[in-house]
Amino acid sequence: MFNYIAVPILFSISLLSTDTISSNISSDVEDNITHLIVLAKIALEKGDFDKAEALLQVGLKICQDYDMSYGLPIIYDILASIAFSQGDTRKAESLLVTAIERMTLDGVSENNDHIIDFKLRLARIYSAHKENSLAEIGFKTCLDVQKDKITKGDMSTKTGMIYINILFWYGVHMIKNSRYNEAKKMINHAYDYSTKIKGLSPYQEMVILYTLADLNMELGEYDVALVKMQTAVMLGKGISSSDLPRCYLKLARIYMKMGVYDQATSAVLEGEKLARMFNKTDTVNDAKVLLDEIKQMNK
Repeated sequence: MFNYIAVPILFSISLLSTDTISSNISSDVEDNITHLIVLAKIALEKGDFDKAEALLQVGLKICQDYDMSYGLPIIYDILASIAFSQGDTRKAESLLVTAIERMTLDGVSENNDHIIDFKLRLARIYSAHKENSLAEIGFKTCLDVQKDKITKGDMSTKTGMIYINILFWYGVHMIKNSRYNEAKKMINHAYDYSTKIKGLSPYQEMVILYTLADLNMELGEYDVALVKMQTAVMLGKGISSSDLPRCYLKLARIYMKMGVYDQATSAVLEGEKLARMFNKTDTVNDAKVLLDEIKQMNK
């Protein structure tokens, strides 16, 4: 029932430091690293992951040769994201661990947003591999740190977005372990907090809402699930999301639970039509199975 699509990671080129530097040599090196990162980002936008990775490895080599930490968080961020997107979670894990170690050795605080973001991704990897003890430690550590920042008055978008991500992915981890009530509380808090800050995209809001709708349906809260899924569908339409076919099938399942079979059929047919437009073969097949289930239930 629960299907998740990871919220895209925005490469943080804008976070690169522009502080005054002490020498022309270091200035040239930093310019080169910045240029390599920008070229890597362009390669990623074109779908050339190999070229992007090669450029970033050159950037790492320059940092090593000149004993510089400039740009390292961004480079490791993108390299880990590439590994994640290709399904190589163990490679992503190794990159994230190395990044945290390098940054810590350079004197970066363990509460730094980059380090917390990296630790969150490590927790997600441990969760995916059912290493639940490590995942729990990771999620709780990240949550406590960001919660403390907010309690002390940090209302920045960056801190808030990481906080929302922690709440959401911790909730997803709980769902995987059938802790549905805890997960609902966690993800509801993520959604509620997102209304207090700017930065959440329509896609991210849609993912949070359809995940909550799945939870509400699992807990028998069909009216609440219906409202949330209808809102998710509306958001998906607004951005022509490729998740929309799957959202319609989720909507159909809610209607089925409520015994509204005509509405369920309409939702499945719309999902199937969109799945064909988006070339989502698996979703087309799921729609056919769901239609058969509706026919059996409506006899």
